[in-house]
Amino acid sequence: MTTTNIEMASFRLKPEIEETVFVAASDRFQREFLNGAPGFLSRELLRGADGVYLDLIHWRSKEDAEAMMKTAATSPDCAAYFALMDLQGAEMRHFESLAVYQGL
Repeated sequence: MTTTNIEMASFRLKPEIEETVFVAASDRFQREFLNGAPGFLSRELLRGADGVYLDLIHWRSKEDAEAMMKTAATSPDCAAYFALMDLQGAEMRHFESLAVYQGL
């Protein structure tokens, strides 16, 4: 059975970072790093009412996600994006998709 892998990163922005600057950096990260990456399916950036952000990335497989995590460690595009985050208390987890339900 082939299942997709969802990478979930939760974090806050550094206090001095404006959301518009962060979203622009997210756009660059998407364009320069994720677009065309092997196994990349989709991504969603979310903001909670409590100031916590979620970056959800859907991968074809956990192996694809892990391979890109290794590449991220040396990517200047990733470094620029991550530099805007307060990584104290940040969390990254991977989930295996069991079922997908579409709305009408």
